[in-house]
Amino acid sequence: MLEELNKKAKKAGLHVAAGKKANKYSVRKVKNGKLVAKNIGADEVRDVIKDYK
Repeated sequence: MLEELNKKAKKAGLHVAAGKKANKYSVRKVKNGKLVAKNIGADEVRDVIKDYK
């Protein structure tokens, strides 16, 4: 799941990492490393990626 999300996020200039809790992710900008979202589920990650495209 993480690899699939990262492939989609890379096109939008984002990076997805596994969160501390199970099935939770954090999203950062590739350019400057600033945190975009933290402790969100896979569906929410997809929504964030769509917003940044």
